[in-house]
Amino acid sequence: MSERIRVLQFGLGPIGQACVRTLVEKAGVELIGAVDIDPAKVGKDVGDVVGLKNQLGIIVRGDAAQTLSVLKPHVVVHTTSSFLKGVEEQLLMCLRAGAFVVSSTEELFYPYERDSGFCERVDVVAHEHGVAVVGTGVNPGFAMDVLPLCLSSMCVSVKKIRITRVVDTGKRRLPLQKKVGAGISRAEFRERLAQGTFGHIGLRESALAVMGTLGWKLDEMTETIKPVMATKKIKTKFLMVKAGSVAGLHQKIRCTSGRKEVLTLELKMHVGVKGAYDGVEIDGDPPLSIRIDGGIFGDTATIAALVNAIPKIKNAKPGLRTMMELPVPYAFL
Repeated sequence: MSERIRVLQFGLGPIGQACVRTLVEKAGVELIGAVDIDPAKVGKDVGDVVGLKNQLGIIVRGDAAQTLSVLKPHVVVHTTSSFLKGVEEQLLMCLRAGAFVVSSTEELFYPYERDSGFCERVDVVAHEHGVAVVGTGVNPGFAMDVLPLCLSSMCVSVKKIRITRVVDTGKRRLPLQKKVGAGISRAEFRERLAQGTFGHIGLRESALAVMGTLGWKLDEMTETIKPVMATKKIKTKFLMVKAGSVAGLHQKIRCTSGRKEVLTLELKMHVGVKGAYDGVEIDGDPPLSIRIDGGIFGDTATIAALVNAIPKIKNAKPGLRTMMELPVPYAFL
């Protein structure tokens, strides 16, 4: 790599802060700035904000447009929201500044079915400025989409794929524990589910990515989300889950093509999980299966996915891209 990649961190929540701590250890990149809207962070040295022993001489800025214009980063690592409607202007701002973007926004991983208008607007601006944007992470981004697709490359034919992910959220960050409903009542779980924004964001995108990439015509997709109830008191680093309250969720998607079920994604995320793992089973020629005992630790793996995508996106063709369009992912050491 002839020059260090100039990187701006956009968003300093738990994931963004972890990205900063990783980026400063990478010889191939240069962290040149950080942006966040939190008044408690703006104006402070980013080293202090993310808990480093030493200051970095980089002040957190609140005005993203001005910061992008002045610093002119090669790549922006974007970690602000899970939803397309919350990030469109942020992404367009980065693209108009001539920056490539790697984002943790789950809905951005495979956004075509969710919001075609968003996709067209982002793609047009990216092409106009000769840059690219991609959404990635561990899930979506690898465990339940890229990994099974990569495994399928060893099959001459594929009839059906079953993907399973079992996660102990008690070992994960507080926002994720809250996202799966840990500690709430069954009634509150139902209320949140009825609002239409509850459950793991991105599972639908993973299913659509696998179906679309393999060329399977989607006839029907069915999704269920059920609470997993705690049978005893469970204490995590951040909260207490009482017996009889919600420990997390069990989410499942089934996809049919040609009147046959060809894809199943099953996700269990709750505190107190026993035997966490990630698994893929392919009914194909030859049949293949893989099981990662203990599972892929999502907090760390999400950071890795974002940082390791930096050199890939910088060399990508302009436009809105997916991980399936980029080269094989590997560690950026």
